[in-house]
Amino acid sequence: MSAPVPPRDDRGKGAMALSVVGCAVTLLAALLPAEGLTLGDTVVRISYPEGWRAWLHPDPPQIVIPRWKPEDVSDLLALYDSGWTAATAMEPAVDSLAVPASAPDSAAAMDSTATGAAVAALAHGTADTAASIPESVLPTAPPAPTAQPRRAAVQVPEAGALPPALRLSIPESAQWAFGRLFAQLEQHGEVNVLHYGDSQIEGDRISGIMRHSWQKRWGGSGPGLQAPVPLVQSFALRQSHTGPWKRHTRYGRRDTTDTDDRYGLMACYAELTDTSSTACLTVAPEPRNHRQFGQWQGLRLWHDSVAADCAVAVNGVAVDTLRAGTSASALNLGAAWNGPSTSLNADARSPVSVATEVCFQGGVPRIFAVEPKGRGVQWHGVPMRGSSGTLFRKLDRPHFTGQLQALGPELVILQYGGNVVPHCKDLAQAERFGGWFGSQIRLFQRVLPDAAILVIGPSDMSEKSGPRWTSFPQLAAVRDVLKRTALENGAGYWDLLEVMGGLGSMPAWVDSEPPLAGPDHVHFTPLGAKRVGTLLDRSFLGCYSEWKQDWAQPAPSAMPKRTTSPVVPSALRAPVLETDGLR
Repeated sequence: MSAPVPPRDDRGKGAMALSVVGCAVTLLAALLPAEGLTLGDTVVRISYPEGWRAWLHPDPPQIVIPRWKPEDVSDLLALYDSGWTAATAMEPAVDSLAVPASAPDSAAAMDSTATGAAVAALAHGTADTAASIPESVLPTAPPAPTAQPRRAAVQVPEAGALPPALRLSIPESAQWAFGRLFAQLEQHGEVNVLHYGDSQIEGDRISGIMRHSWQKRWGGSGPGLQAPVPLVQSFALRQSHTGPWKRHTRYGRRDTTDTDDRYGLMACYAELTDTSSTACLTVAPEPRNHRQFGQWQGLRLWHDSVAADCAVAVNGVAVDTLRAGTSASALNLGAAWNGPSTSLNADARSPVSVATEVCFQGGVPRIFAVEPKGRGVQWHGVPMRGSSGTLFRKLDRPHFTGQLQALGPELVILQYGGNVVPHCKDLAQAERFGGWFGSQIRLFQRVLPDAAILVIGPSDMSEKSGPRWTSFPQLAAVRDVLKRTALENGAGYWDLLEVMGGLGSMPAWVDSEPPLAGPDHVHFTPLGAKRVGTLLDRSFLGCYSEWKQDWAQPAPSAMPKRTTSPVVPSALRAPVLETDGLR
């Protein structure tokens, strides 16, 4: 007789089943993304205790950034200065004109603590509608300088001796374009540099340092293109206006009343809200800045197509009439108004231009830019507050490309990225920005196939995190994407973040004595911008040295030029009101 089977103990079955279900749920929670999984129109999420979050979805390891001190910045800048001294001591100064270096500019440079005080109102003349211009009312030119115009000797550094952070990254496919730029500079002819940027170059900061250095070294005068009604007064000259002018910009907050994208070369324009009275634009030299900025011969007015006749007077003298039906163009007032003569690269005894007031009566078209026309190197600073640098393809294509070709810059600088960094959440957004920015570079290459293009990335930027200021999380990602995009598209790159010292350096720039950056931990002070501009100039000279010493000089037919696409014709390619041969 068999023994009875003992009853089965099921007391642990429930606990075992619960453990299996718990493990399965935990595994699913770990595999599912934190934001859930979308199945059709349904989002599936698994809720779990908050304490599990760090275990199931750990944050990526944080980059520990060493704390910078103000003395670290001083040491870094001193290292740059000593490196520059050593690099230039290896090579003699080169002066292609074989004349002594010019005497120091006696005009005081802009005070580094200046904040752009309001410009005093200038006297205004009365429009003269006479058909002829009597010589007695023309401005009297100051006496010609007694000394021969001189240029400073070129200090050619040994490129290999410069710190790595100061070297421009130039891909092989772009060396021919930068070589062409340097060759034209050596010829001391007219060279246009179009420097686009965000608020870091507002007020002619950085761009003004570069203009002064290049004009002194290669020869030149004039302040470059100016917005007719600037948002911020430039340090390069003084501007004022009378009449109901309204400023429009394609960057920042766009005016909803704009019905088209004809914003012109500077992505802004000014128009009159009431044309029944005379309206004027005035430019004058800035006596606190470099003297050659105030030396120009006449003006060019970049304007839109003309709907009704518009009389133009300069300093109270009628000089021209824009006729109805005139295409968008550049009106050269230098051909009709004989303003004060200036020297190409004059010293302290050379004359400067007088205040120039241009008045309009009648159907005033949109005014895109005012250009006091200098000579030699023309460095045009175009600040766009709040811009990410991705707007150029949004501008009216025939109109914008026509103005670009009419100016014909040999170098285009795109200094952007700072307005993207605070809003960039992850690497995917940084990559999308890189794609948009690459299309802007290719647009400039199609329109200006011979121009060199340089991208300047963002500086270090900080946000408040508890009691400390820390770099924005995606700053390095935006910088890396911008640099890769530039080099892959045949443009050069200058790494401003590394020049400053890298991530975490901005608070030390702010705390330096005197401060090199503002309390917002984003923008440079005028003194900090001066240091950045000086370092950029040295980087260009290092690249110039590489071109002279190391780069191959292929025949023009062998240069690997970019492929170009057809450009839509525009009236601006041959400005209808220019007859003196100026581009």
